[in-house]
Amino acid sequence: MLVAITIGLAISALLIAGGGFAAYQARAASDAAPKGGEAGAWTGGIARAQDLSPTGWVHSLLNALPGIERLDRLRRRADVTTPLGALVGACLAPAGASVALAFVDALGMPAMLVIATVGSVATPAYLSWRAAARRAHFQRQLPDALDMMARSLRAGHAFLAGMKIVAEEFPAPIGAEFRSVVEEVAFGVSVTEALQRLTARVDSPALNFFVTSVLIQRESGGNLAEILNTISRMTRKRFELAAKVRAVSAEGRLSAVILFALPFALGGLLLIINPDYVLLLFRDPIGRAMVTVGGVLMLIGGVVTKRMVTVRE
Repeated sequence: MLVAITIGLAISALLIAGGGFAAYQARAASDAAPKGGEAGAWTGGIARAQDLSPTGWVHSLLNALPGIERLDRLRRRADVTTPLGALVGACLAPAGASVALAFVDALGMPAMLVIATVGSVATPAYLSWRAAARRAHFQRQLPDALDMMARSLRAGHAFLAGMKIVAEEFPAPIGAEFRSVVEEVAFGVSVTEALQRLTARVDSPALNFFVTSVLIQRESGGNLAEILNTISRMTRKRFELAAKVRAVSAEGRLSAVILFALPFALGGLLLIINPDYVLLLFRDPIGRAMVTVGGVLMLIGGVVTKRMVTVRE
């Protein structure tokens, strides 16, 4: 047991140290890179982007972990520059530390489980929140960007010229993402591959419609400006529908929050007034079973309610 704990903490420390070293290397490389953006240096950056870490042994260690590609994809969608090794170490370190403290009797088993679970999911939860916020911001910018591209096409500009105008006029995230597409094509990547990479970086249904429409139009022809205007109107209609759903379901969502918080508030109040009355639920086996079943049912109810009132934009 002690050996496993030691190994786990050592791996966490190595990953964090490797992540910090990778960040230092990346910063030094960016300072030493030519400012003009030469083709050779840029295409090398494309190749290195598929590595999990610029440090060889960290890459080998990360590559052996299950689900690491999903975490790396989430990190890229959240636009987080922290090295992947440091993020993995941040996930493993709380679990290893809590197990070590429990092993030396400095921490109880329930507290160990809570700290290990919360600490392990905190980093992925933060990345998911960042990715969702960035995706929502991207989708809010997309209709205006498509309208600008349609006006550019009607004025006689090429498709990539329209994307370049959006990249110059719009702030991040859509400006930065479109700029990446333009730069990739400028350095030899095909338009199809550059657009497919864009959809991999940004998980957006409206963007998928845009990319699919552009790829089909490039094969079969058609009025691309009108297609872009149609996608823009459709995206705005989706936003209006989502806003209506939020407005109609506001009362139900508030009721769900109150009902979900009421048992905890009432339990805390009773714990202050009469602790023995509440602690009986945790001391008696039947009481613990009731608390477990009630918690599971509340969690299921919360998930079902959330899915009922959520509309993907």
